[in-house]
Amino acid sequence: MDMKLSIITINRNNAAGLRKTMESVFTQTYRDFEYIVVDGASTDDSLDVIKEYESVHSLNVHSFNFTWLSEPDTGIYNAMNKGLRMSHGEYTLMLNSGDFLVDEKVLNHILPELDGTDIIQGNLISEKEGNEIVNRGYGKSEIDIFDILKGNFLHQASFCKKELFEKFGYFDESYRSSADTKFFMECLGRHDATYRYIDLDITNYDLTGISADKSEKWVRCREEELDRIIKEVFSKRIYAFMQENDKKVRLYNELHTHKLIWNITMFLAYVGSKMFNKES
Repeated sequence: MDMKLSIITINRNNAAGLRKTMESVFTQTYRDFEYIVVDGASTDDSLDVIKEYESVHSLNVHSFNFTWLSEPDTGIYNAMNKGLRMSHGEYTLMLNSGDFLVDEKVLNHILPELDGTDIIQGNLISEKEGNEIVNRGYGKSEIDIFDILKGNFLHQASFCKKELFEKFGYFDESYRSSADTKFFMECLGRHDATYRYIDLDITNYDLTGISADKSEKWVRCREEELDRIIKEVFSKRIYAFMQENDKKVRLYNELHTHKLIWNITMFLAYVGSKMFNKES
């Protein structure tokens, strides 16, 4: 199947969230893509939602390719991997239950941007206390090791070539919340995958999902898994560097997001180096 994009949604017992997600996909004005829903044997109304949209899909002769399955899984990354293995598109987008495309023109805007770059990332939108928050991830295309080690990946707004999974492995199912972070770190930090940022709003992010959970349990889990990822993906030398320079790396990343402050810092560093060399 010659398909540019596969959108994959995983779900378990989140019928209301699934409806929002599927509605945003089914109302896209661009239709030449593939949509896969992987349900984890839900016991709520999720299957009714899927079958409802399947019925609508069957009546539209100009619709996209739609596939779904419902069966037990061992976790979110097991479900994601099932969807990835079912997909046929050159690029994949993981749009989990509860997340939804920001408007009906998203695919019209993004398809021309899928130019062969391995990973193309847009913006993630969330709403908190009535305020819209735009998460641009790195907000730049030229990323370095400091960026990669920070782990600021937005899988819900990232279009990844499927061949990356086939070459470097699917999501590591031994992780509970950070397998996507490990995947991106391996692709960008170990295998030199190409990356490009586009300033385009892609997905509205569900703040009630597991990845957004701010409870002490999940924060600690993510911290422990990030430490484990760095040990598994990078050499002992890089890991030791991170341990010794963690505060410096965090300061670097923070300064780098503020152009004026960053330019002043670089200017002062330049002047300081000139003065030091002159004294020497």
